[in-house]
Amino acid sequence: MSKPAPDPVFVLRGAKSPVMSVAFLQPSEGGKVEKLAAGTQDGDMLIWDLKTKCVVKEWSSNSSSSVQWLYSHSLEELWAHERHCSIKVWDISASVPQVKVQYPISEYLGFSQSHFTTLDNYRSLLAIPGPNQEGVTVWDVDTKAKVCSLLPPDPPKCGSLMQVRWVKAARNNSLLVAYESGHISLWNWENSSIITEVHVSENPLCLTFDDNIQIGIIGTASEKVFIFCISSELIMSVVKELCITNAGLSSCIIRPDGKLLVTGGWDSRIRVFSSKKFKPLAVLHYHKKTIECLAYSPCDVEHFGLGFLLAAGSSDKSISLWNVFNV
Repeated sequence: MSKPAPDPVFVLRGAKSPVMSVAFLQPSEGGKVEKLAAGTQDGDMLIWDLKTKCVVKEWSSNSSSSVQWLYSHSLEELWAHERHCSIKVWDISASVPQVKVQYPISEYLGFSQSHFTTLDNYRSLLAIPGPNQEGVTVWDVDTKAKVCSLLPPDPPKCGSLMQVRWVKAARNNSLLVAYESGHISLWNWENSSIITEVHVSENPLCLTFDDNIQIGIIGTASEKVFIFCISSELIMSVVKELCITNAGLSSCIIRPDGKLLVTGGWDSRIRVFSSKKFKPLAVLHYHKKTIECLAYSPCDVEHFGLGFLLAAGSSDKSISLWNVFNV
């Protein structure tokens, strides 16, 4: 008889509307993760102290726009993508968080998240959806200047932009873009050209990629989940098609050590797969509504044991924390 699926190690509450994004705050060098941030559908942001398990900061974006994406690379700043509005860099070291910088979102009405990367030369870049429904705009974070906008050669064929993500393949930093049509394009942002492309049969809703194992996940509105890779020759291909019990994925993530693939579904389930053979390992069930977002801690979390901690934000306004398959 197989072992029953584990329970969450803790559930964080306090959000007043569905939790749409979560991010562990980056610890100081050599330290352990101590805080978790979340953004809600109503535009609120919260930070929990993971030691006390209490909300230590809560504020409103003042735009009432859903917070689609959060990113942290220090304990002092939190990047937040507010749907239909802008990307704001918040100074969270102050008692009342204040906006330091804003990047506009131009005429994009979809649900794509933004994504941040730092190149080998320490130059930092931000990819933002827009202009319009099909484009992606790249910003230089250090100079706060727009670098380029990437538009597909045949916008009606591709449809709306669904997700965008920086990837590093064959020593190059490129942009991976998923379109409504099922086209997944790898862009050379420096010369605004498509390097390689793959097509999946379903509408992609969520996308992730691991630079170390060169494997990615495409979650869709159907029961199909596509696993893809990028070769050293920068050729992209689907290597596995998985089928889950109930249709619809809102989120997907790969554990920082590359060993686990994790999806969050409309059916409120978190599914865990091995990245080696793509075999299902567990179905985690706690929430009552859609799993909207997933995040892994970059290292150990104080008071939650060794290994990577998984956070899952849900439409039921709670965040479950899981410590699974770390032994």
